[in-house]
Amino acid sequence: MNDSTLSLPEIEDRIAILRDNIRQLTEQAAAVSGAASEALAADRIAAQDEELQRLIALRDEMAAKLPPARPPVVKKVRPKKKAKAVKKKPVKKAPAKKAAGKKAKKKTKTVAKKAAAKKAKKKTSKKAKKRR
Repeated sequence: MNDSTLSLPEIEDRIAILRDNIRQLTEQAAAVSGAASEALAADRIAAQDEELQRLIALRDEMAAKLPPARPPVVKKVRPKKKAKAVKKKPVKKAPAKKAAGKKAKKKTKTVAKKAAAKKAKKKTSKKAKKRR
């Protein structure tokens, strides 16, 4: 990949990967014995270290070209004015609606009867459950 096309975050990622690779190679070299494997591990570590140094230099070069970061703008906060106390007006309650005529009375009676029937049904079902 061409180094000029890499962004600063991509370079940072590659640096982190190379550091991890070097750490893993060092652990592998410590675990393996033998002159040939030690020489191979040393060569691989040296190659990874060269790449790491090159990317660090590239990152530093790119960071130097960037304009300095501006400090965040802090807005001055003015204290809030106290709100004036507002007197609450009393709320008028709507008059209760009265049942109009015989039809309304019949409806309320049937509703009351249905509610009473439901209660009775619940009581009998509770008794039946207790018997079981």
